[in-house]
Amino acid sequence: MNKDANAKNFSGKLLIVLTIICSIVVANLYYDQVLLSSISNYFSVPISSSGMLITAIQAGYTVGLLFIVPLGDRYSRRLLIILSIVCSSILLHLMTLVPTFNLIVVIGFLMGLFSVSAQLIIPFVSSNISSERRGVIVGHLLTGVFLGVLLGRMFGGVMGQLLGWKAVHETAAIVLLVFAVYLFYVLPKDNVEKENSYKNIIFSLPPLLKKEKVLRETIVFGAAAFCAFNIFWVSLSLILESYPYNYGSAMVGIFGFLGIAGALAAGFTGKLSNSKKVSLWNIFALAIMFVSFLVLGIGWSKFIILVIVTFTLDVGSRMNMSLNQGRIYKLNPQNHSRLNSLYMVGYYLGGSLGSLISTNVYHQFGAIGIMIASCTVLFLAYAYYLISNKLKKIIL
Repeated sequence: MNKDANAKNFSGKLLIVLTIICSIVVANLYYDQVLLSSISNYFSVPISSSGMLITAIQAGYTVGLLFIVPLGDRYSRRLLIILSIVCSSILLHLMTLVPTFNLIVVIGFLMGLFSVSAQLIIPFVSSNISSERRGVIVGHLLTGVFLGVLLGRMFGGVMGQLLGWKAVHETAAIVLLVFAVYLFYVLPKDNVEKENSYKNIIFSLPPLLKKEKVLRETIVFGAAAFCAFNIFWVSLSLILESYPYNYGSAMVGIFGFLGIAGALAAGFTGKLSNSKKVSLWNIFALAIMFVSFLVLGIGWSKFIILVIVTFTLDVGSRMNMSLNQGRIYKLNPQNHSRLNSLYMVGYYLGGSLGSLISTNVYHQFGAIGIMIASCTVLFLAYAYYLISNKLKKIIL
């Protein structure tokens, strides 16, 4: 079966299912962010110590991006997708059975490690379809990834409050297992030529990063955008719960709907990845975020400003992400898993840095500090773009 024939097997229905799966798998990483208080009470550990679980899940995911996702360039991505979903399902269930907090931290790390299915699905689809369809379809799959971040927090919070944190894990585990069985029967073969050695794949990562200018640029853009995005979202609950708002934590969940609206609004941007000046669209996406933070710094005490900023930040962030991955998947299909792995590691390292910066900056400087920190991060991405493209010489 050649690539064109295989592309026909990616029906509209299957692509919708894969988008949903991307969303559900990514949500695995965010349930426990809103369930942390319940989990810490269950295991009788201080809330300050319970943060180890979130750290372990994120660390596991980063390791999975670095070492599991590249396996797609050596073995069938179809098999890897199904196995990773099954493992995620089992580990989510095991997290509800362990008797100690230390064990749930260990299993949480493993759950994060195997929750990389979305980053296997995207290169699997993109490398088995025609280049004309690639930008739009990757954009749709990425919408699922974006929604997973927001839906994970909302679903975890609502169901966790009604039925408890274990019910969230068990429900997610069952849903994932059902989808794994479905994919076993309907997912087409992976017909991309594979490498002969996993060792060679891992050792090829640094040279690949050095070789591909587009990859380096998209990593910088992605890391900066996700860093700034997390600086805002981690501090949003603190802003809403303090003067002049004094809202409860439920309001953050309502703002999650604005994030979903922003993600959907940015769904069209996959088409822009086929533009000859796609990097300038990246700059435009970051500019949307930059202006949003300026508006936040000026008018954060007005509720309507928070609503507008939340929406526009998601538009800019999602637009940037769609453009980045659309550009990556124009590179050699044989390297798609490795390219995606390197990009996502940089992306999540940027997000982790943003989470670390956010609370510290907010407690010291308030919303103005959030504006300054975020704009600085985005400005550094602009500076990298100017320097790497030698625009300084052109100006002079």
